[in-house]
Amino acid sequence: MHHYIATARKPHTVCADSQMKGVAEAIQILGLAKLVLDMVISLYKQVTPPRHEANLNDDLDFIKAEFEIMEAHLADAAEGNGYRSHVARTWVRQVRDLTYDVEDCFQEFIAHLERPPRSPSKQKPRKKVVDEIRSLKQKIKQSNMRYRDSFPVSASAAGAGHDPHKLLATIDSFASKPNLLIGRETEKSRIIQIVTKHGRIRQIIPIWGMGGIGKTVLAKSIYEDQVTIGMFQKFAWINLSHHSSEPDCVSSLIMQLQKADMRMKETLKKMDLKDLIEESNKLLRSGSYIVVLDNVSSINQWNFLKLLFQEEENASRIIVTTREKSVAEHCSTENIYKLEALSDDTALELFKTKVVMESSYFQGRPEMVKQAKCILDKCNGLPLAISSVGDFLATKPKTAPVWEKFNDQFSSELEKNPSLARLRMVLASHYEDLPHHLKFCFLYLSIFPKDQNMIRRRRLLRRWIAEGYASGTHNMSAEENGDDYFADLISRSIIQPSKSAAGSGVSVDYCHVHKLIHEISVSQSMKEKFSVVLGNRSSLYTQDTIRHLSISCSWKRDANELKSIGDMSQLRSLTVCGEWKTFLISENMRMLRVLDLEGTEGVMDHHVKQVTKFIHLKYLSLRGCSGIFWLPDSLGNLWDLQTLDVRGTSIIALPTTIVKLRKLQYLRAGYIPEDEQGRDPFDESAAMEGEDEMPKALNTALKWTVAIGALVAGLSRPQLVNNDTNREDVFNITCRNIFPILAWRLDKHGVEVPPGIGNLSCLQTLGVVNVGAKKFISAELGNVTQLRKLGVTGIKRENSPQLFSTIAKLTLLQSLSMRSEGETGLQGCLDGQSLLPGNLRSLKLYGNLVTFPTWISRLENLAKLTLRSTRLEQDAIQVLGKLPHLAILRLLSNSVVGQLWTTRMEQDVIQVIWKFPLLTSLYLDFLSNSAVAQTVLGLSFQRGDFPALVVLQLDGLPDLLCVEFEQGAASKLELLQVKGCTNIDVDGFSGLLFLQNLKEFSLKASNG
Repeated sequence: MHHYIATARKPHTVCADSQMKGVAEAIQILGLAKLVLDMVISLYKQVTPPRHEANLNDDLDFIKAEFEIMEAHLADAAEGNGYRSHVARTWVRQVRDLTYDVEDCFQEFIAHLERPPRSPSKQKPRKKVVDEIRSLKQKIKQSNMRYRDSFPVSASAAGAGHDPHKLLATIDSFASKPNLLIGRETEKSRIIQIVTKHGRIRQIIPIWGMGGIGKTVLAKSIYEDQVTIGMFQKFAWINLSHHSSEPDCVSSLIMQLQKADMRMKETLKKMDLKDLIEESNKLLRSGSYIVVLDNVSSINQWNFLKLLFQEEENASRIIVTTREKSVAEHCSTENIYKLEALSDDTALELFKTKVVMESSYFQGRPEMVKQAKCILDKCNGLPLAISSVGDFLATKPKTAPVWEKFNDQFSSELEKNPSLARLRMVLASHYEDLPHHLKFCFLYLSIFPKDQNMIRRRRLLRRWIAEGYASGTHNMSAEENGDDYFADLISRSIIQPSKSAAGSGVSVDYCHVHKLIHEISVSQSMKEKFSVVLGNRSSLYTQDTIRHLSISCSWKRDANELKSIGDMSQLRSLTVCGEWKTFLISENMRMLRVLDLEGTEGVMDHHVKQVTKFIHLKYLSLRGCSGIFWLPDSLGNLWDLQTLDVRGTSIIALPTTIVKLRKLQYLRAGYIPEDEQGRDPFDESAAMEGEDEMPKALNTALKWTVAIGALVAGLSRPQLVNNDTNREDVFNITCRNIFPILAWRLDKHGVEVPPGIGNLSCLQTLGVVNVGAKKFISAELGNVTQLRKLGVTGIKRENSPQLFSTIAKLTLLQSLSMRSEGETGLQGCLDGQSLLPGNLRSLKLYGNLVTFPTWISRLENLAKLTLRSTRLEQDAIQVLGKLPHLAILRLLSNSVVGQLWTTRMEQDVIQVIWKFPLLTSLYLDFLSNSAVAQTVLGLSFQRGDFPALVVLQLDGLPDLLCVEFEQGAASKLELLQVKGCTNIDVDGFSGLLFLQNLKEFSLKASNG
């Protein structure tokens, strides 16, 4: 049996793609500059310009026209029209740098147009900015003239020295190696069952996953299996690429179905596409077939391919491999297989097979085992990476020092080692195949440290928006477009959702990046001069201009090294992890748009005063900086600020000047509860210490002892204590220590907001607001009509009518969190109130409730519900089963005090009594009723229970001995996680074989 590789009329070459990367960046930056220019032109028309700005309107219009010409030139370059010449690549690089300069200059000018002439800020003089605009006008004009003088250039050199057919053949040969099937036996068995199942209806079986995960290998193993060969009359394998022409694909299919020779190929070349399709349909109708469509890259490509397979009742099978989830789901609504990374044990087995061929080799060699695990950690379960690295190390001495050296130089080896070229090409194609608007989003992933297991989706989206990578369109907001970009990157297997969110059918809160994809993003960012990441192994790297700087926890805080790496005057984003040092920011960073200090240690109040000098800031995160007690009044100078995140700080009230921030869209403050921590609750690496406590600076019992000493020490020194804490910082901390009642009078979970908060009409996310602090707050919230997400605390019976009347006006609201502390809690606050907005998709209720309000059953669009300390009875929970779209239910501590189950006394096993036919994700914390939890010996899931459930997480059953799943129970379950059950082991779980979709099962005894 043979198969062909569909050839391309315009070969898609790797070297050509690598040269296109600069074009994508230039196009993206030019698009941002055009948006800023449009804003400048709009604002400038509303003012009366001074005499020295005569004809500036004409200059701006000229720049706009030249931008359009420049954009057309870049579009030509993107299509490969002569771009592969060195002259063209140089021109594109110059355009990229020039447009960065233009955007920065326009941002400076906008600051002058929007602010009062005498407003306090660190602005560049207006006349100087205008002079720069006119200078840049001439540079843009000259750039376009250089392009016209230099082009067109012959594209004959395109792909010179590169044979795409040879490369594809190499990959295809690689896919034939049988030992690469290690760890895929279960998937192969299941798919062969579908392939060989009798029935007249044609079946389409999509297999999707990231590049190098083994899709082609698995498909080829199934295609060439003797069981498969005996089932079908016709066979064809089409290896697709982005530039494969449609006639070539159809011709390849026809030749394989007819087992034709080269003479037939010449005949097919003379046929038009319509005739080719008719011929293929005729052949496919004449008998059963199995066809593999390898590497389908888009929905459009699939829409064409399915025209070739019109007959649906000939007992045939089509296997589709693709990197994109959206393509897989478009091909079929069932039998979709996502290939996951190999488990640690399977990865080690594959590695041993590739390197030493004898599994006993590692016995008595602990250092070799240690280095092997380090290598496999970097490969992150990717079969192609394990195999490629294994093949390379098989040629080297098998000693611990050799492997340790390889580990230390892994990034460099991945970038330069010829033996890893195939792996490098597959990984790089994740970037190369992206549309222009997603390339920056991909490069932006390099900014986050590779050891950061989870990235908050909202953090990533808000930063994209601040940078201009996701912007609003005529029918979609910037946030909505950002959500689409995020979903697209997940669909393309570039970012991966957290385990508890995967497959749940609702939005993903946390994601992570595969370690090798992160390596590619860092490498590509350095090449494109997009970002610089300082870490423990980063060699001294210099750039003329640095635009994005990320400082990891491991980097030694060296002020001289920081000064030497490049010019910071055009720095757009600064991300700091680990320890804060004052020298990490300077006034030279005047164009800074994004400052992300989330989780940074040692940030104090006086540091925030320095930050407010950066008047172009659009994103400021101090999340988790517990040493911050106050935001300075100078915060009001940040007129461009869109995002302010101060959750997890010690701030209890926002400054009055915050009402000046009329562009603010996202404002988060207050304590971070357990269910909103930045990691999955079942993640082994999760650091959840102190989840139910206030930030350390407000909650340590020893503070009463040290407070007086700290106050005396602070007053005795005029400036600094411990080199970086000034007297004001010490005073703030001491006040909280001596007078904790100041904090206790406010709800610890929220902040007090000033009068005028309702004037922030652009706000889309606001929380957590203490509505119990002042009477005016509830009423003012009704003016913030663009709110999509709201969190409130301090709810009482006396303020709840006004609050609910306000919330009812927020017709765009999609997410609502309500909390009330104390014994009474929410009881009596929610009954008889106005119906919540109909768009509401997420609801969180914290506080004593006992029974649900009657309106809960009318929330028809509610998809996610989280409860804590609600102390609901069993009957109240039954109401939730009637919600038509409820997909995620999280029952945290003390959410339910009634029985969750019925007991089969003869077996001491309990049966969960809720059915929830539409629920896809369920988290149950049985410690909410610890007295009952300790009597539970077994759990039983009956036939028909939870038919849509994908994720099940159980916590807090210390005496649990057995869990059973009957056949037909939780039939779609993919992820089962059990924690806090000290007496049960794997043998205590029965019926797991009935869970045919189960992909991961984890059992963790302790809650620590």
